Amino acid sequence: MRAVRKVLPPAPAARRAARAAAALLALAGPVVAHGQLLADVLTTTAIVATFDSGVRFPSGSLRAVGAGVDALASRLPGSADWTDWEAYVARGLAANLRPAFVHNVVTSLAAAGYFEDSRETWTATGPTGAETQTKVTFVDMTGSDRYVLYVVEAGDEVAWLIGRAR
Repeated sequence: MRAVRKVLPPAPAARRAARAAAALLALAGPVVAHGQLLADVLTTTAIVATFDSGVRFPSGSLRAVGAGVDALASRLPGSADWTDWEAYVARGLAANLRPAFVHNVVTSLAAAGYFEDSRETWTATGPTGAETQTKVTFVDMTGSDRYVLYVVEAGDEVAWLIGRAR
């Protein structure tokens, strides 16, 4: 019995250790929650689109710029009917967020007064093989202002382009 008493801490020390552990968890909980909130905010942060300040799109490293945007847009059927392209690309694990990003764009367009007019999905051959392309068109309530969202999925990459009608 003596050996057991030497191994087990006395009751007051055990209570102090339990209280210290509980205090540590209570203090660390808000820090973890704050970190998660910050990650959520950074993930869902968007910028105001250049063609309509009421529409918000993803920002940061997802935004594609340069001649590659025009090359990608020119591969899409009917791309000559649209202008002012904005392109965003996600690769690897970020590509798994495609449904959330697309939902964000559709919701932002709806909140700005643009409603889904049509949606088409097809399979095409791209530079790296088969890819799934989705075209969603939006129109305002008067029918005079139109936008398009193209989503191109190929392997672990997703690109989405937003354009305004010419």
